Amino acid sequence: MAHVATITIDHTKVPGDLTDYVGLIVPDGSAGYAALYALCLEGGGDIRLFKSDDTTEIAREIVSFSVSAETGEIHYKYSGTLSSSVDTAIHVYADGSSADYAVTATYGRNAVWSGCILRYNLKVDANDSTGTYNGTATSITYNTDTGASLNGTNSKIDIPTISGVTNELYVNLWAKADTVSGVRNMFFTGNAANNRNLDVTNNSTYPRVGWFDGGFKQVADTGLSFGTTSFRMVTVTRNGANLEILIDGATEDSRNDLSTLNIGLDRWGVGYIRTNNASFFDGDIKWISVRSSVPTANWITTEYNNQNSYSTFYSVAAVAGGSAAQAARRGAVMMM
Repeated sequence: MAHVATITIDHTKVPGDLTDYVGLIVPDGSAGYAALYALCLEGGGDIRLFKSDDTTEIAREIVSFSVSAETGEIHYKYSGTLSSSVDTAIHVYADGSSADYAVTATYGRNAVWSGCILRYNLKVDANDSTGTYNGTATSITYNTDTGASLNGTNSKIDIPTISGVTNELYVNLWAKADTVSGVRNMFFTGNAANNRNLDVTNNSTYPRVGWFDGGFKQVADTGLSFGTTSFRMVTVTRNGANLEILIDGATEDSRNDLSTLNIGLDRWGVGYIRTNNASFFDGDIKWISVRSSVPTANWITTEYNNQNSYSTFYSVAAVAGGSAAQAARRGAVMMM
């Protein structure tokens, strides 16, 4: 294995020290990836990530990687502490021959998402990256850039009943609406038997989170436009009596008068209200993460900084530039 690139995370984008942070790397055509493209296999299965000691390996998921197009998407779990006071370096290794890890391997996909109870990368499909709760999709098309396209009529993803949710729930997703009129549901969980549910909704022009337990209680920002031009990061935290909605990492509204969450949630879905088969979302959703515990505000802000503008969250530098043989190989690949 050769050290071919260094990813350096800007500590000023991390407002507080984080434990086991899950980050995003998006390889592109910048010069810092030159040595990696020169050596790496198409598909990126031979990519390995290490801390700066070059000994401590980091779990990673290679969602996509193209040598010829110079594009990709890599997620990783930075085990231990991600510092808010000094920059953090991640060393990228490759050898041009090694096979990818199995998803269940120590440094494979499932290990990256072990802190989640559900993780969908809807740029690819509705399979759960934790290896547990694969969704059943209806009328969904997937795009490697914009994610799942939902048509506002019958597009949906049914999620199996999720275990392990007691009194906390964290939902984080990236969405862009194509239609903003009416009530259009992005994420839903509830219980048909006792008519209690939580829904994450694009309500006319603004995002809203509602909790129904005999009466409807919502948090929203009616002055915030959830328009059709760009993706927004929508985050919901539900902790006991507390309900909060955050947009792009910033709190928009909260309340503290809800019933407890431990109600046996058995209906989970994306793109509509599952208990009455209504309020279909019209737009695109890229990523959805669900946790049974609420991360810190620093985690949420860091996640937004990373996913919204990866090119300012970290810098990348090539290491040694690759050998002459690697450069020749890269030239041959780029001519294909």
